[in-house]
Amino acid sequence: MCWVARRHPMPPPSSRHRWYPMAGEGGSFGGGTTIKGLVRDLLELSSQLPGGMDDARVARGQADTSALADAYRAALGASKAATEKAQTALDAIDAFEASGKTMEDAARLMMSCTMPRASKAFPKEQVELLKAEAADAFINIVLACGGPALDALVGLARSVEAEYRALKAAQSALDNNDLLRMAYEALRDYPAIRAAYEGRFKMVMIDEFQDTDQMQVDLIRYLTGAGERALCTVGDAQQSIYRFRGAEVEVFRRQERKVGSSAASEATAVADAPAGELVKLVRNFRSHDEVLRYVARVFDGDDGGLMQGFLDLEASDGRKDTLVADASRRQALFVAGGSMQERTQAKARAIAERFRALADAGQPQGGMVLLLGRMTNADVYAQAFRDQGLDCVIAGGSVFAQAAEVQTVRALVCALANPADTARGLMPLLASPMFALGAQEFLALATKLDSETGETSRRNIDMGIMSDSDVPGLQDLPLVKRAREVLRYALRRAGRDSFAAIARDVVNASGWFVRLAQRGPEGKAIAANVLKALDAVAEAEAELGNSPRSIALAFDRFLAGKEAPGALNEEGDGAVRIMTVHASKGLEYPVVAVAECFGVRKSSGAAQMGRVDGGAQVVALPARFDGVKLADGTFVKGDDVKKQFEHAFKGKGASLWLPPELMEDVCATGSPAEAFARLRNDDLQLSLEERARLLYVAMTRARELVILAMDAGVSRGKVTAPTFDVETDLTYDVLRRILPTDALDTPQLDSDRLVFDNSQPGDYELISLTDFTFGEQAFEANASLDAEGRLVRGDAEPEGAGADARAAVPGPADPEPDAFELVYPQAVGVRMGICPFPVRDSYSYSSIAAALHVETEDRAAEARVPMDESGDDAESDGSEMTDADVAAVEPAGNPMALGSAFHAACQWLIEMGADALPAERADALARLWHLTPEQRERFDVALERWLKSSVRAELFAWPCVRAEVPFFSLGCEDEDIARYGAYAEGAIDALATDPADPSRALVIDYKTGGTPDETPDQLLEKHALQARVYADVLHKAGFENRAISYLRRALEVDGADNFVKGKTYYIIGDYENAMKFLSKAIDDGMQEAEFYLAMTYEKLGNGEEAVSMYEAYIKSYPSDAGAYNQYGVYCMNKGDYNSALGYFAAGLALGDTDAKKELMFNQACCYEYMYQFKTAYEKFGEYLELYPDDEAARHEYEFLSTR
Repeated sequence: MCWVARRHPMPPPSSRHRWYPMAGEGGSFGGGTTIKGLVRDLLELSSQLPGGMDDARVARGQADTSALADAYRAALGASKAATEKAQTALDAIDAFEASGKTMEDAARLMMSCTMPRASKAFPKEQVELLKAEAADAFINIVLACGGPALDALVGLARSVEAEYRALKAAQSALDNNDLLRMAYEALRDYPAIRAAYEGRFKMVMIDEFQDTDQMQVDLIRYLTGAGERALCTVGDAQQSIYRFRGAEVEVFRRQERKVGSSAASEATAVADAPAGELVKLVRNFRSHDEVLRYVARVFDGDDGGLMQGFLDLEASDGRKDTLVADASRRQALFVAGGSMQERTQAKARAIAERFRALADAGQPQGGMVLLLGRMTNADVYAQAFRDQGLDCVIAGGSVFAQAAEVQTVRALVCALANPADTARGLMPLLASPMFALGAQEFLALATKLDSETGETSRRNIDMGIMSDSDVPGLQDLPLVKRAREVLRYALRRAGRDSFAAIARDVVNASGWFVRLAQRGPEGKAIAANVLKALDAVAEAEAELGNSPRSIALAFDRFLAGKEAPGALNEEGDGAVRIMTVHASKGLEYPVVAVAECFGVRKSSGAAQMGRVDGGAQVVALPARFDGVKLADGTFVKGDDVKKQFEHAFKGKGASLWLPPELMEDVCATGSPAEAFARLRNDDLQLSLEERARLLYVAMTRARELVILAMDAGVSRGKVTAPTFDVETDLTYDVLRRILPTDALDTPQLDSDRLVFDNSQPGDYELISLTDFTFGEQAFEANASLDAEGRLVRGDAEPEGAGADARAAVPGPADPEPDAFELVYPQAVGVRMGICPFPVRDSYSYSSIAAALHVETEDRAAEARVPMDESGDDAESDGSEMTDADVAAVEPAGNPMALGSAFHAACQWLIEMGADALPAERADALARLWHLTPEQRERFDVALERWLKSSVRAELFAWPCVRAEVPFFSLGCEDEDIARYGAYAEGAIDALATDPADPSRALVIDYKTGGTPDETPDQLLEKHALQARVYADVLHKAGFENRAISYLRRALEVDGADNFVKGKTYYIIGDYENAMKFLSKAIDDGMQEAEFYLAMTYEKLGNGEEAVSMYEAYIKSYPSDAGAYNQYGVYCMNKGDYNSALGYFAAGLALGDTDAKKELMFNQACCYEYMYQFKTAYEKFGEYLELYPDDEAARHEYEFLSTR
């Protein structure tokens, strides 16, 4: 059975929603490209342009297929297969030219254009050129057909820009971009202002000129007068690392060439250039000469390094050596294999070990710094330092919100705003270092004692905080006592006193600050973050008033932004620092380690933007496509259309896109396709060049010693080798420069020292987490990570020093009233009675089915803890559980195991965005659920059928698809269901929604359970029951149009007649088999099958047969109002509005109350589509008198009132 509330769809949503989601979606091309992100990027780009959005040129296309047709004609006659593909493409091109050239027409064209194989008659070069022609044509066609989406996107960006300016104007506020732009415009547009300033200064000096963008340079030129003779710039192109805000290194180089050419000779000077002089400052007063030679070895382009035109620096003879430890000044390590997380942990542990060794040798740890290219894994490195007994301070980057102490403040805010929300509030707050409750304390809070019976039962921990009634053996725990005192007082004040003051008082009363002060620099850094978080709470209260819930929401919004850690006015000489390379600019440290600073990511965005002469260029391609029905009636989901669109760009090997030289051969200069490829490739190249400069800045922060930490994954398969990608990562080139190499210039990864003459064993270390080969050498794994994430080399045992350091929790030397010692609670044996479950006040489909003895849950049951004879829990820590125990919990052949495995497989497919289940995962699921060979075979068959079904294609045609979506809702009002409880709860297997149209939803439910003797009629009855539950839940959630489909092995039921089989095949989307069995049912004399056969023909696109079946069914069953509604909708979809109105009227004349609502709604829609707005307005008015809560109808009614 397929339960569908059939309504004709409302007019389509905004066109930009069809191209981009409001939230990110998976997939390789356009992954994460959202409307919000694109608008933000457009505004950031336009803010750097003098004309704002007016200077941003968005590429448009022309729907010209002539060149593509010529390329396909060249393949005619090459071979039989090539000719067939070429002719199919040419036919599709003709159809497109004769069409309305919509996005749907473009999708049909792309799906018909496939690439022939190379042959002697049609060689590889021509195939590649055909791909380039397809890329050029597809981009141009899509941009031409998608003009409304581009207009909507640009219009939205302009609206946001205008709204932002209006908000600033209302508050008489200017941001940094305003200050720059307005000053530039004043000098550019007003000669009097320009004249007043251009001769005013004898000299204009710009420091850090490499960080200047073009608008700033243009503004400065107005201040320096004719010829710029009053201008002096100081900078270093090798330190240009602010490209993300418009400070391109080319701005510096252009000025350098301009001054250099004028200094060469008057004859060779460029036009209007001033007579200038270039002065190169090569003396370095910071770094030791060995550090500078290390830098030069990596970067000197004249000697094969990373930078062309590298400026080599010389060390000052007068510098003071501050290296205390007897250690090599140039060190490096390389981690190979393992996951990215494992490699990060290995690098962190290896760096921490080297810092620990330096500290043990007398080097002050306050002079050690770890510089990261990105701070995503800063906490991993910090933990590694702390495990080595080194104090650590995170002093830069946008990691504030992720800090554990900030999350503790968030938990405090949530607890004060809503004590009952224990998951986000009390539970993490009490477990945090602020209160430090352990398992025994939580047991005390969560256990209730019945004073009359002596029995124990569970209670929520918020009730435990407010009550002193604890069970014997768990009373008077000091940590619980302190938590109760502090939090009860705070909760009594909530809503009366200042919220921020309450939060600050809780932190003080808990003694947390006192304990942090005893931890030295690291504790002070944590305290700084706590104070910054509390300040944010105070600011939210000042803005919103004393509204706890509003303050909590505002604090979450604050944490969603990028915030740097707080800072106290302390030198912190005793702590290792972790910061970004950008934050270290202008600073210096004796010892510097560098990590996470070698690679960039390839852009997979659907939009490419870049600066060009006179402004900026934007090429915005769609990140998603709608599904489309092809000429043969086949429905193709949107993801497949997107893949075909993307396919035209893909090259081979490591290159993600078609080689740019092929695009240049085919695409006209400046065409959208050429611009997209050029912008993307330029961005990748410039990003890698800037990453090299970032590495240069990091290395030159060191006075005495530098450690480079690099890593690479290892490929899987027959050949396992490091996955070096020189297009996106500097690691291979750096290793090639700093390690000894063989005759082929291949770095020797197994070396124990660097290439320098004075290098010592251990200066370089290879940490191999897996076996691999490189060149002609084979390497075995020489290290691993233990359960605690510690690095273990070879067969060595983990050292205990780090674990001891981590376990030690310092307490105050002399406890005061505002501080207390953390204690380890004594183990107390507690006898727990069996607490009966409370009466259930909610129902699920499974609970109703079980109550009716219809069906058990189609998932595996929970494992029960074994009980001894006395009723107590059997004494076990779980360590002795064997495979036999597992088998006892989930016996082989359990009929519910198949359903559990199938659900898990489908959930994985949705969440991973995959089109197939890997064999290894299928095997793992079979082992996990102990599937029998027969169940495994049925699992594979069911999964294959699901993957090929049109129901799945329909599911993935929706913009947003989620798996295992939980719900808890007010119950159904139907008496036969409401008697099971006041609320409905459960989870939807697959839910498809459209953010652009929140009234629609599609539900897929996988049904694999049931009893072997279940009849087809019982199957349909159960589906109807579940459909009522789901439909009611979705209706209460605001979904007006709801479709619920089932995937089930019901076709295996013995004795199912042709009608039942046909209906079931229709449900699962197998329309060919549905047509087969429904036709047989009609031949058997079951005329009611005509209705389902009509809908089947409709799905298959066979209009004549659908009409014939609808009319035959209505003739046989003239009193079925639902049939008139269904046939009317079919006619309306075909544009036969007069016939549709006739069928709607006939259905209404029958007086069927169940079908009346849909008939009236569709009748009103039909008049609207006929442009009879007055009649439509009247019909919607009549409808709303009967169904006033229908928001979709009210929306249409209000719209029609304006026509």
